[in-house]
Amino acid sequence: MSCILGYSQQKTNDFPISKKMISDSKKDSIVYNRLYQYGIADAFVGGLYKGTLSLKDLKSKGNFGLGAPDMLDGELTIMDGKVYQTKATGLTVEPEDGFKTALSFVTFFSPEATLFIEKKADRLSVLQQISKKLLNKNSIYAVKVTGKFNLVKTRAFPPVENEPFPALTSIFHKQKTFEFTHTEGVMIGYYIPEYLNGINVKDFHFHFLSTDRKQGGHILDFIGENLKIELAELDGFELEIPKDKDFQNFQFNTKDNEALKRVEQGK
Repeated sequence: MSCILGYSQQKTNDFPISKKMISDSKKDSIVYNRLYQYGIADAFVGGLYKGTLSLKDLKSKGNFGLGAPDMLDGELTIMDGKVYQTKATGLTVEPEDGFKTALSFVTFFSPEATLFIEKKADRLSVLQQISKKLLNKNSIYAVKVTGKFNLVKTRAFPPVENEPFPALTSIFHKQKTFEFTHTEGVMIGYYIPEYLNGINVKDFHFHFLSTDRKQGGHILDFIGENLKIELAELDGFELEIPKDKDFQNFQFNTKDNEALKRVEQGK
């Protein structure tokens, strides 16, 4: 089951079309700068690590993004239509199309704004400068940062084997961290607004991939220079819900919203 949220101007085959749709034929069309998400972040963090969407299907939804591998082993980075898995061993590979993901966020990326940071800057400084360019704080943004990195610190979780799987927060001590120095590459990620936290992951979320495709992982810290930053404000998103029994039986934490409850009950 999937749900599409966005700003619809015109419809073809019940799919919203925006000014960013490029179509070579009626059968082959791509919507740029709309987020496709598979899975729910809260469920993944709660232990739903089994992959249920193939990378082949994921690639049909976007060429840029982030994801989690089947049974965790590392992190996924999607760039230029290819999927890279950085494993807990530190090895980065390109999995087969039949490999599956448990949670992923992708888009067909088309940058709308570009800024440059020439001088050496740390993580906080770079994110502050990017934040100034995000005109709508309640929008979703895709962010690509390319350049030289004096330091990149990343992490990858090890594989899980035995059910019931532990919550992600309980295995932080098992995560593997890597420090890369004097490297070149790209940060692939998103800015997600507060109201989507739990469904997605709020604020900035980046994965790293080196130019030689040998280094990667979820970014914990970095220092870079000569950075090219490309931004795209996303029109909306399509959320696809896993159909497997593990997801359907997962017990989500109750999130009470007293104001909404009062409006619904008329009190």
